[in-house]
Amino acid sequence: MASTIKEVVTVASLGKWGPKVGEVFYSWSKKIKEADKGKVVPGGTYNMELYIADSGKRYINSVETNSNVLPVEMPKIVAPIFANTPVAKSFVPKAAKKSEEMTRADWDSKDRRISRQGVIQVAVQVTSHFEEAVILAEKMLGFVNGL
Repeated sequence: MASTIKEVVTVASLGKWGPKVGEVFYSWSKKIKEADKGKVVPGGTYNMELYIADSGKRYINSVETNSNVLPVEMPKIVAPIFANTPVAKSFVPKAAKKSEEMTRADWDSKDRRISRQGVIQVAVQVTSHFEEAVILAEKMLGFVNGL
């Protein structure tokens, strides 16, 4: 049966959908505030209000830092990593290639390459035999090019 409990947890790591506690991933519930999500860091211990679903999945409703545990200190960087790297005085972007530089033949050639790539990809996805894929790609390319 679904229930809501309070629990003290230590976060091992953070995943895409929530923190990992021990070997179990907890998910963020719809009720949690974005600010509470930002409090959670790996190695921290927190008082959490959890919703436990019928399936056993745990969802975090709220987070409070545990005042009994000292926060984990991050190592301090003494010197910049790239201390000896020269700094650019100014940035001058390269001129972008203008579309006027491409001729009509260049555009037609590009269109044929894109069409050929597309039909070959589809032919390979449709059939698993190379010989059949080649035949299908040639037929599709002929259709695309109006042959």
